[in-house]
Amino acid sequence: MIMSLLLLSALAIQQPPIPNFKAPPGKQVKVVKTVQHFNFYPLTRTIPLPWDRLQMPQALVPKGNKILSTFICSNNKVKAIQKDPAAALPAFGAPAKQAYQSFSGKDGDGAIVYLEYANKLPDNAKEVLSLAIFGKKTPPDPSKENKREQFLVNDHTVIIWVFKNEESQVRQDHQQMIFSLISEMAAVQQAKK
Repeated sequence: MIMSLLLLSALAIQQPPIPNFKAPPGKQVKVVKTVQHFNFYPLTRTIPLPWDRLQMPQALVPKGNKILSTFICSNNKVKAIQKDPAAALPAFGAPAKQAYQSFSGKDGDGAIVYLEYANKLPDNAKEVLSLAIFGKKTPPDPSKENKREQFLVNDHTVIIWVFKNEESQVRQDHQQMIFSLISEMAAVQQAKK
């Protein structure tokens, strides 16, 4: 009992303070919008992602946006990766599967590139992708800078997001979908141990 109370106390101490949303007298506070930014870079690479669950279903595309039939991307480096992944990322070789989704609408244009590899990607895959997309070994922290291009890499899968609008609801919803999928697959993997 005492151990439980100590653990709960320790957990409560570690949580960040709740911001004070009290308005000055005679004023009101209103949350206009919230924007989520996911950082997939530090996640473990060993969680498998099922290929058939990576793409955003039409039913989940936010209202006012649509999936396009042609690839539209504002980043030339990501265009090169989508066009010929083996040439743009020679350390990875040719993917076993490749797909993309392009979006247009009220959130602006955006694209998601999906690559799946039969063989395990090299240990420095994050560095390879970061160099190919950003020109530096370490990708920028999406909570602080450059939210237009982001990627996720695990042992066999690469997902690259490119959205002109850093607050794109399409990007946010898809990244939330992928984050939930990672959580689900991690739970399945843990249950097998």
